[in-house]
Amino acid sequence: MYNIIDNFDKKTPSEVNVNIVKLNCGIDIKTFQIETVHDLVQFIGFGKYINNKIGNVYFRGQTSLYDGKMIPSLYRGKTKLDSITMKYNKRIKNVISSNKLFNSYDRSVFEPLVQHYGVKTPYIDLVDNVWVALWFALHQAKVVAINSHEYVYYYDSKEEYSYIVLMISDALQETSKSGIYQGKNTTLVDLRKATPSFFLRPHAQHAYMLRKNDQYPGDYSDLIVGIAKIPTRLGLKWLGQNEFLTLNSLFPAAYFDSGYKMLLKTYPENKQHTVNEFGSIQILTD
Repeated sequence: MYNIIDNFDKKTPSEVNVNIVKLNCGIDIKTFQIETVHDLVQFIGFGKYINNKIGNVYFRGQTSLYDGKMIPSLYRGKTKLDSITMKYNKRIKNVISSNKLFNSYDRSVFEPLVQHYGVKTPYIDLVDNVWVALWFALHQAKVVAINSHEYVYYYDSKEEYSYIVLMISDALQETSKSGIYQGKNTTLVDLRKATPSFFLRPHAQHAYMLRKNDQYPGDYSDLIVGIAKIPTRLGLKWLGQNEFLTLNSLFPAAYFDSGYKMLLKTYPENKQHTVNEFGSIQILTD
C-alpha cells in the first residue's frame, strides 16, 4: 500500500486551501494549494520520503485533474480496452518490423519513445524535474489532425490553477536492458538511459515513462500519492524567462533533434481517421 500525502508541515496557511478530490479508483485524496517554491519543493520531497521503502515517486504537470482520472493516451475515450489493445498490438508490431532501425529497439523501449513524440500507447509520461513538471502544468495544448499528422500548439494556461501530480512506481530493479526497471505492479523506463541522445526531446524533458503491468492498464489513478494545486499566475512568475524552460528547448526542432527528424521521415503514417485512435508523430506549430 502506498502512502498518500495527508498533511505536511506547510509554511503558508494550509487548512483553508485543502480540497478533496475523488480519484477514478475510488480513493479520496487531498489537494494542497501551494503558494511558495519552498512549499512545492517540500511537498514533493515529503511524498518521496514517506514512500522511500515502497518505491520511487515521480511527477507530472497538468492543467486539469480530469475528474480524478489518469488514463493513458491509448485508452482515452475508449470503453472496449481489449479491442483497442489488440488493434494497437498489431499496429505496433507491424511498425517495428517494417523498419530496420525500429527493429533494433526492444518494444519495451520503442513504445515509450514514440509516445514521447505523439504516438498513443498504454504508458504515462512522468518526470523527475520539478521545473519541467511545472512547465507542463502551466501550458495548455491545442491539437488538430490534418491528413496523417497531428499539429500541436502550446500556449500559457488560462486556468486559474495548475497541478503537479505525484505518482509512485515500485519498479526498482533494473533489468538487463539499460533504463528499464521492473516491479510487481509497474514497469518504468528512463528514456535518458534507454535511448541515445540524438533523440533529443526525452533528454531535454528528463523523461520517464510508466506502465502498469496489467493486461489493459486503463487507469493509473491508484498510483497517485499527492496533488499540488498552484495558482497559475504564481507558477508563471516562478518559471520566469529561462532558456531551458522554453518550447524550443523542451521540444527541439527536427534540425536539432535528429531522432525526431528520422521519425518524421520513416514512421508509417496513419490515415486521418485512425490518427485519433493511434496518434502520430506530432508536428509543433507557433
